Amino acid sequence: METKGQQGIVEVVSEKIWKFFASVKLAVVLLIILAAVSIVGTVIQQNQAPEDYLREYSQSTIDLFESIGLFDLYHTWWFVLLLLLFTANLTICTLDRFPSAWKAIRAPLRPMSEEGFKALPCKKELTIKGSTEEAEAVVIRALSSGRYKYALSKEQGMTHIASQRGAYSRLGVYITHVSILLIFTGAIIGAFFGFKGFLNLPEGEASSVVYLRNEPIWDKIMDGFGISKSQVILDPRIGVPAMPLGYYVRCDNFEVDYYTNQGRPTGMPSEYWSQLSVFDMERQKVLDKRIRVNDPLTHHGITFYQSSYGTIPNASGKVVLTVKMKNSADAGEKVVAELDGTVYVPSIDRTIRILGVSPYGVRDPMSGQIQYYRSQNGEFVNPVVELEVLRGSKPVYRTQVMKVDPGEPSMPENYTISYSDYWGARYTGLQVTKDPGVLVVYSGFILLCIGPIIAFFGSHRKIWVRLQDRKGQTAVMAGGSSNRNRIGFEREFAGIFEKIAK
Repeated sequence: METKGQQGIVEVVSEKIWKFFASVKLAVVLLIILAAVSIVGTVIQQNQAPEDYLREYSQSTIDLFESIGLFDLYHTWWFVLLLLLFTANLTICTLDRFPSAWKAIRAPLRPMSEEGFKALPCKKELTIKGSTEEAEAVVIRALSSGRYKYALSKEQGMTHIASQRGAYSRLGVYITHVSILLIFTGAIIGAFFGFKGFLNLPEGEASSVVYLRNEPIWDKIMDGFGISKSQVILDPRIGVPAMPLGYYVRCDNFEVDYYTNQGRPTGMPSEYWSQLSVFDMERQKVLDKRIRVNDPLTHHGITFYQSSYGTIPNASGKVVLTVKMKNSADAGEKVVAELDGTVYVPSIDRTIRILGVSPYGVRDPMSGQIQYYRSQNGEFVNPVVELEVLRGSKPVYRTQVMKVDPGEPSMPENYTISYSDYWGARYTGLQVTKDPGVLVVYSGFILLCIGPIIAFFGSHRKIWVRLQDRKGQTAVMAGGSSNRNRIGFEREFAGIFEKIAK
């Protein structure tokens, strides 16, 4: 008796849990919460570099947001719990309602009773000339023209034709459910096994780690239970958790272009890009790619996005110049010189001394003089290089070259010197992500496009026809129903009946 009582309690509790998760009200509440949280995650930019947040919020606000995970909202334990709850709710709702839908899809076509005909929303009757066999052929042609599958039976002197089309359109809503489940499953996989990080990489430098905001959830769980040690390490220099990549990423070059107005840079960036190279742990080059916004580099499941840039404080870069003979069609010779240094150029038998670099200058079109401006955060909007050309140790002339120059710098000899780059004074800001669930999410989005189309534009339509012989004529009674789009079905039903009448 006790066993039966215990089984009864288990059954009651199980039924209550099932009903709770099968509730549509729970789905609505969870959707509202997820929507509100997603809005917060859109307003507060996720996984930005610490200095970016300091420009937006006070330190106390940053500490508060950090404590509840608002800077990496989609990887917090409570957001993952919301996804798990909604996934369980949607799964149980689907399992609870699917059997009845499948039963309706797989139900065999049967003749309609007299009472059933009376209850159908669409009904028509007429009498046509000819035998029942002739009328039967006419009806089958009319139904087949509408792509209806039919079943024919005869009883008590009557011929019954039951037909249907679009039975599987009832699966549209369940395909939509599965698509949402796949999207959430992919998001959960990404939250457990993926990470998001950042990397500020100066020109010419390489890194084998990226810096994280939060440790991947699965690593935390495994490390917490002592099953396996987390891959995440703590960088002692800046006190930020870091994820080893298993290879090196190097920034070979970074460049930013600015919009111009009448040939003058405005200071508003139009495009910026980085030339990245990947090396294995033995420093053998694997690949390289020029990345820009929305055109990232992906290697071993880890993707590097171009997201920001900046000037390295107190950095002394290298000036890159191009020297070529006047009226020459070749690309010229690249010359690299240290700031305040000199470099000898054999092709012109001259020495170039770099006197200074300014981050922002424009040439006055009237006087030809350089006007200097302050740039925001020391950005190299239009760098100006002042240089001196020497023959041996004797100065020949001084001039200034710049990145964008609508005028002509002074070049009294039979060659030109032009600005190419100021290298090593900037860093590229990279957003780094690993998301092993992304393919699951993409497949979910594909199904999400298919499911609603089937659900909203498809319908399960049934037509029953009864034929009865009346002394050389045939009485035809037809009726039909549709689980969706009744107006469209009524038009189709009328068209089929019109074909029968002809």
